[in-house]
Amino acid sequence: MQKKQKIDTIVALLLIFIGIILLILPVFKISNIKFLNIIVFSLYSIITLVQFILTKKSKDYEGLHTFIASLIALIVSIFVKVDNNPRNLAMIMMLWITLMSLTKLKKIDYYHDRRDRMWKLNLFCLILFIITGILASLNLAYSSTVQIIVIGFFMLIHGILELFEPIVKTLIAHS
Repeated sequence: MQKKQKIDTIVALLLIFIGIILLILPVFKISNIKFLNIIVFSLYSIITLVQFILTKKSKDYEGLHTFIASLIALIVSIFVKVDNNPRNLAMIMMLWITLMSLTKLKKIDYYHDRRDRMWKLNLFCLILFIITGILASLNLAYSSTVQIIVIGFFMLIHGILELFEPIVKTLIAHS
C-alpha cells in the first residue's frame, strides 16, 4: 500500500469514527447541535488539512479543496443560528455537500482526463454522497437528538464512501 493510500484509509477510518461517536452522543444526553456541528467541521477541516500536507507530493489537491469547503462550512456554522431553526442547519449541510461535490467532480475529471477507470468508481461514490447528503439534509427538521443521529449516519456513510478508493487502488496494485 502506498503512502497516499495509507493516509486516505486512515482519514476514512477517522470519518467513520466521528460518525460512530456522533451516533453514541445522544445516549449520554449530549444534544447541543450548534456546538457539535462546529466540532465536526473543525475536526474534518483539521483532518483534511493534515491529509493534504502529508500527501502534497502526490500533487492531489483534493485534501486542500476539502479543507477549504469544510472551513467555509465551519465559518458559516459559527455565525448562523441553528439551535431553533433546523432549516439553517440543513442549508449549512447543503452548502458543504455542494462544495464537496464540486471537489469530488474535479477529481473525477482528473481521472477521466488521464483515462483512469477510477473515475467510474468516484462517480458512483459522488452520486451516493449527493443522495445521502440530500436525504440527511431533509431529515434535519426533527429534534436535536435526531439531528445528531442523522449527521452521525451521514458521516459514517461518507467515511465508508471515502474508503472505497484507497481499497480499490490497493487491490488493483496487488493483482
